[in-house]
Amino acid sequence: MTEEEVVADYDVRSPASRTLITVVGTILFVGLVAGLVLGASILMRDTKVSTSVIEIGDSQQIVVDAGDADVKIVQGGPDVIRLAARITSGLRTTSFEVGRRGDEIKILSGCQTWLNPGCGVDTTLEIPEGFPVVIRTTAGDVVADTVDEGVLTVQTGSGDISGRGLTVDEFSAETASGDISADFKTQPFALKATTSSGDISARIPTGKVTYAVTMKSTSGDESSDLTSDEDGDGFVRATTASGDIDITTK
Repeated sequence: MTEEEVVADYDVRSPASRTLITVVGTILFVGLVAGLVLGASILMRDTKVSTSVIEIGDSQQIVVDAGDADVKIVQGGPDVIRLAARITSGLRTTSFEVGRRGDEIKILSGCQTWLNPGCGVDTTLEIPEGFPVVIRTTAGDVVADTVDEGVLTVQTGSGDISGRGLTVDEFSAETASGDISADFKTQPFALKATTSSGDISARIPTGKVTYAVTMKSTSGDESSDLTSDEDGDGFVRATTASGDIDITTK
């Protein structure tokens, strides 16, 4: 065996080069698998609609625990809450159940987003006019659209909260991580908005109601068109640990 043959049989690539080739190969393989999973999930994507009608009965307030589902709240008819859920599945079926115990309605849903891109549950709730309702989510956005009268309370662990065309007497919104916005069609009695990380904005019509205004942002700008009146008929409280606060009139 000659010296040249020995050199020819020896892997002259450096350890760094061999490591780089291995890493690149692994990345390409993972990317290929992810692409196949995404493609299959898109091809198998399916959306179903589930509807429920829940009678209020003698309840003085209804609490809706929506889990991690996104929720839209709209005005409905008297005496019942109507629930319509769009359930999107992919490679795996998205789970969905609705149950009730006393004054609490619980929505259970779940999907593996890494295996089912785009999966999830979007829920629309029709609530009676003037009836107090509390909406809770763990990780979902909540939108209230043209809800009339009464007290509406929204609490979410991680998600944005938005109210549009509201004529409610009181709107209370609280999120640990997300923005809060509220646009009122008529003057409310009270607005309470609290977020640990996010912006707060509100548009309130001018009128006879005056407000005691409290704003506090640990890290952000504060702006309000309302003149605070400590003896006012109503109140506005907006608090954020990190974000801007903007209260305007119209």
